[in-house]
Amino acid sequence: MATLKAANVTKYDNGGSGDNYIADGFIKSVEKVWIDSYSVTAAIGSDDSIKLGMVPKGKKLTSIEIYTPSLMGAASNCTLFLDTGATMLMTAANTYLGTAQADGVASGTDTANVNVVQRWRLKGDKIATEAPKDIDIYMKLVISGGVDSAVTGGTIRSVIKYT
Repeated sequence: MATLKAANVTKYDNGGSGDNYIADGFIKSVEKVWIDSYSVTAAIGSDDSIKLGMVPKGKKLTSIEIYTPSLMGAASNCTLFLDTGATMLMTAANTYLGTAQADGVASGTDTANVNVVQRWRLKGDKIATEAPKDIDIYMKLVISGGVDSAVTGGTIRSVIKYT
């Protein structure tokens, strides 16, 4: 069985110090963390978006985690979209960041129940890619069937990491 190496491990093993051979943002870097929260005081509609934070141009997004309280009294499926604009199209194929995945749901599943506390994570190919410009990070909750959320309280928390 072969032991394979990632690109920067190979560079480092071949004499790279981490300062001059390896691109900024992978070794000997400082990860920036944007922690924020949104206190829900009124119903969140399917057309509403919440700005969670921002990532500067040239930085590499490493993760987005969103913690939602129980958003509805009854079981209802929801999709959480992540994008770089307040006005988002509601399909994963049409958003820059795509959909988030809730913990405990099958891989590839874009929906989760919103009547329980959930942790959502960014998935897809945008992790560790360089931001082409300063990007704002927005989330949108879309309840299955287009029904607006009946949530009127609780706190949505987010953690955005980049290097």
